[in-house]
Amino acid sequence: MKKAPNNYYITFIFLLISLVASTQSAQKNFINYQGVAKNASGEPISEQPINIQVAIKFGAPDITASYVENHTVNTSSSGIFSLLIGNGTVVTGDFDNLPWGGIASYVTISLNGSEIGTNELMAVPYAITSGDNRWFSNGDDIETINTGNVGIDRSPTAKLDVNGDLKLENGTSANEISTDETLGGNSNTAIPTERAVKTYVDNATAITTPVVFKVRGNGFAVKDLDGGTTIETDIWDIRTYDTRNAFNTTTKRFVVPESGYYYLQAVVRQSNNVTDAFFRIQFNIDTGTDFTQIVDGDDVKINVSGIYFLTVGQEVYVNLRNFSPAIDVRIDGTGSWFEGYKIN
Repeated sequence: MKKAPNNYYITFIFLLISLVASTQSAQKNFINYQGVAKNASGEPISEQPINIQVAIKFGAPDITASYVENHTVNTSSSGIFSLLIGNGTVVTGDFDNLPWGGIASYVTISLNGSEIGTNELMAVPYAITSGDNRWFSNGDDIETINTGNVGIDRSPTAKLDVNGDLKLENGTSANEISTDETLGGNSNTAIPTERAVKTYVDNATAITTPVVFKVRGNGFAVKDLDGGTTIETDIWDIRTYDTRNAFNTTTKRFVVPESGYYYLQAVVRQSNNVTDAFFRIQFNIDTGTDFTQIVDGDDVKINVSGIYFLTVGQEVYVNLRNFSPAIDVRIDGTGSWFEGYKIN
C-alpha cells in the first residue's frame, strides 16, 4: 500500500468478496475489508471510533473515484477494525452499478480524513459481476432470482429468448415453435404447438358427411317442346334425401359442395306416346352429343349416367332435347329422378 505523509497508517489484513447466499434472502454483494489502525509511532489506535473513507476507482489509481462512501467503526484493543465496502454511507456514485471486471479497479482508503493509500483490487472482487446477473448455485442447481427476461444474442421478449438453435444430447436442433396447423413445412427443426398438432390430427381423422342426393318428380308436363330444341328439365319437386343440402330446390340444380369425382344419373319417364318424336336427355356438363341414346317418343324411359370431375360451386342440371325438327310436343311424365354421389 502507498503510504501518505500523515499521523496514521493502516496495516492491511485481508480483502475479499462476501458471497453469502441462502434461499431466504438475496446475495449481498459487499467486499469484506479488515485492517489495523495505528498512529505515527506504530502503536495501535485502541478501542476508539474512527472514520474510514473508501473510494473506488477504475482504470488508474490517480483518477477521480467512481464511488465514495464513509464508515464509522470502533477499533479493538489491538486496533483491528472491520467493514463492508458497499455498505457504508454513500458520498457519491452507485455501488450496485460499478463496472467490475471490465478494467482494473483500485481502492483508496482514508483514515480520519487523511488518505492512507491505494491498492489495486485483484481477481476475487470481480465475482460481483456474477452477482449482478443474479445467478447463484444451490446444490447441484444453478438458479436465478431475475424477475425479467433472459436473452441469448438478442433483446429478449420472453422469459428465455434465444437467437439460434436449441440442442439436446440426441436428435436434431430446433429453431422454431411452430403454430402451423397443417404441418405443411415438413420441418425437422420446428416444434409444433399443442394446438397445431391437435388441429392437424382432428382434420386428418374427421369423418366428413358424404355427398349423396336424390330428387324426383311424381308427375310433370313438359309443354312447348318445339322440334329441334333443348330445354332444362326442372321437374324435380321432391327431395328424397340430400346429405349435404347441395340440391337447390328453387333452381332445381345440384350445386357441388366440394371438388372431386362424382357419379350422376338422371331418368325421365313419360306416360304418353309421341310416336313421331325422338328424345334425348343430357347433363349440361356433357360437351359431346353421344352420351345418351336417342329414343322414340313412344318409349317409356330415357336415362343418362356417368362419372364426372366437378369443382366446388359448379351447378349441374339435366337437359331434354326434341330431335324431331318439325314436331312440337308435350310430354306427360311420371316417376322420374335425378341422383348422384361423390366417389372421392
